[in-house]
Amino acid sequence: MLGNIIRRKNIFFAVAVFLGCRVILLNAQEQTLSPGNTSITSIEVIGLKRTKPHIARYPLEQFLGRDGTTLDLNEVQAVVRATGILEPTAVELIETEEGLILRLTVEEKWSIFPIPMVITGTGRTHFGFFFMDANAFGQQDQMVLGSMFGTSGWAGIAMYNHTPNRRGMTGWNGFFMYGRQERENMDKDEVIHHSYTTDQLRISAGLYYPFTDLVSISAGVFFTNISLKENNEAINPPEKGAMLLGFSPGFSFRRSSWDGYLLSQESFSINYTYSHNFSGSSFHQTDFRCIYEYSLIPGFRLAIRSGAVWKSSTDILFEEGPQKAQVDILPGDFSARHYAGISAGFEKHLLSNRIGTLSVLSLWQCVISHGSISGMEFDHGPSGGIRFYLSRLALPALGLNIAYNVNSGLYQGSFAIGMGF
Repeated sequence: MLGNIIRRKNIFFAVAVFLGCRVILLNAQEQTLSPGNTSITSIEVIGLKRTKPHIARYPLEQFLGRDGTTLDLNEVQAVVRATGILEPTAVELIETEEGLILRLTVEEKWSIFPIPMVITGTGRTHFGFFFMDANAFGQQDQMVLGSMFGTSGWAGIAMYNHTPNRRGMTGWNGFFMYGRQERENMDKDEVIHHSYTTDQLRISAGLYYPFTDLVSISAGVFFTNISLKENNEAINPPEKGAMLLGFSPGFSFRRSSWDGYLLSQESFSINYTYSHNFSGSSFHQTDFRCIYEYSLIPGFRLAIRSGAVWKSSTDILFEEGPQKAQVDILPGDFSARHYAGISAGFEKHLLSNRIGTLSVLSLWQCVISHGSISGMEFDHGPSGGIRFYLSRLALPALGLNIAYNVNSGLYQGSFAIGMGF
């Protein structure tokens, strides 16, 4: 990034002389401004094609009124990169009589693309195809349409997320899923204890409101219908399906930082869900997620992730896998209703080019779980893999991991495509 900024220095200097003003390129953390008003009074974004100007300006409005003499280039870079749809190529401060103009030159990422998927593991294979627009209508909205087929069933999914585009505005989202699933619930040794087939419909809608650039609250409602299908090979299936109507409020905090190589985040979220079951017992659920990434030196960071879920239901139908515990040392079909997990380690930048950034990650994971199959148990072990963060495609990360469970002696491999890690 700094190379691009330095490359443009002579061009901007010549323009500044011609216009009778002075352009300061922020390719260093310290800068000298002439006496006068050094407050940032306006923002300009250059290079937009599809994205609406107010969408690009919105996350940068936090710098209005800031003292330009103490402006941190990496902080500005982090804010732009965190949008997921823009790549900064230059940052400038321009002096005027009224104050400073913060001007950014950006490139838009490719936001419309198909995602073919192949997922294998634990004797199962899934194929899928999704169409994604990460900047729908130029509003930084996300839209996903697609389906999955495999040895454990099929599903069709549609999702739309509207991002708040101005201060005081509220975001909203909608989700639809219908599919058939051959469900298996197993222990850490991959022994199957329950096997059955379900048809599931889920519809949800939600609102979220950003109080500040860091803090937001959310609330959603959902309807889920799960029906059991006849299966001659079923093992200890649930007695009946379920019809749920639920409500879920939440709170989240997030901020990002950039060290010149890796975009790090500090985030925390907690959500409560009440599910009213029309055909059985209603239940409560609380989800917690925390991520702390800290750059020790540029390109080398501490990475800590933790997650927990507590669920009052004792029905095997509502037990779930270990993904919410932020660990991958347990099988994907492992079943429990309570989890508390943590992963801690280091991530090292390997190389960067115009396509993206490659890094390697090494972690140690610990997880406590409690469910109807295994009761209360503790598992731990190492996990490692690679990450590829895409700079030109609005799909932030690809991940390939392998993990070893010291307690069971089994390895778990995983591949992930996600909006973040």
